[in-house]
Amino acid sequence: MKMEYVNKLFNMDGKKAVITGGNSGIGKGIARSLASLGADITFVGRHRGSIQETEKELADLGVSAKGYVVDVSSREEVDKFFDTCFAENGRLDICVINASVEYDKRLLDATEEEADKMFRVNMKGALFFLQRASEAMKAQKGGNIVIISSVNGLWPNPPQAFYSATKAAQLAMMECAAADLRKFNIRVNAIAPGAVMTSIGQNGADRHSGSEEIDASLIPDPVIAPALVPLDRVGLPEDIGDACACLVSDAFRYMTGAVVAVDGGILLRLV
Repeated sequence: MKMEYVNKLFNMDGKKAVITGGNSGIGKGIARSLASLGADITFVGRHRGSIQETEKELADLGVSAKGYVVDVSSREEVDKFFDTCFAENGRLDICVINASVEYDKRLLDATEEEADKMFRVNMKGALFFLQRASEAMKAQKGGNIVIISSVNGLWPNPPQAFYSATKAAQLAMMECAAADLRKFNIRVNAIAPGAVMTSIGQNGADRHSGSEEIDASLIPDPVIAPALVPLDRVGLPEDIGDACACLVSDAFRYMTGAVVAVDGGILLRLV
C-alpha cells in the first residue's frame, strides 16, 4: 500500500474543526475521528462536566481541544462563540452541525412547546452555525461543512413526525448552501445516520444529541431494533465519526450537495 497517498488524502494535521454537540454521542464520535487524523477540535455543548471530560479525551489524542457551553438556538451565544473561536484559531476548515433535540410524538400530538424547541435547535441552530461558518470559509476561499441529519429526513418516521420534518428541512438547507457556496470552494454535504447508540437513540420524552451524558449500556429505541438493521447491529458514534472524517477529507473532494446514509442498510427496508 502506498501510505504516502493515503496520508495525502486523510492527513488533517493543523486543520481547525468546529463541532456542535461535540461533548457526547455522534458529535463526540466525530470529534474523536477528526482528532485521530490530526485536526484541532473546538466544540460546543450544554453540560460543562461532559465538555471537560471530552476536552481531556481529545487532548490525549495529541491535538488542541477546547469546548464551550453554547445554546445553539441563541444567535447571540453563537456569534459570541464564533468571535472567540476565530480569535483563537485564526481560521475554520471544517464545521460539523450535529446538535439536535427530539421528541417522540406523532404529528397531531406534538405540542407547540415541543415543536418550537425542535425548530429552534434543529433548524435555527443549524442555520446560525451554517451562516457563521460560511462567512469564515468564504473569506479564506475554502472549507467543508457537514450537517448531521437522519434517515428520518429521507424516510419520515410517523412516531417522530416533527423531528423527521426538521431533519428533512436540514437536507434542503444543505442543498441550498452547497449551491450558494460552490464558487468559494466550500463543500456542503450531509450524513443521515440510522439507529446509533447515543442518548438521542434512547427512549424518552425529551432526547438531546450533544447535551446528555452517554451510558454505553443503554439499548437503542426498540422501534429500530438491531433485527431491523440489515447489517445486524446498531451503529456506534465512531461509525458516523469515521464516515464524517472521510467526507471532509480530500478523498471526497468532488462531492458537494450530497446525502450519505450511514445507517447499516435501514433504508433498504428489507423487513
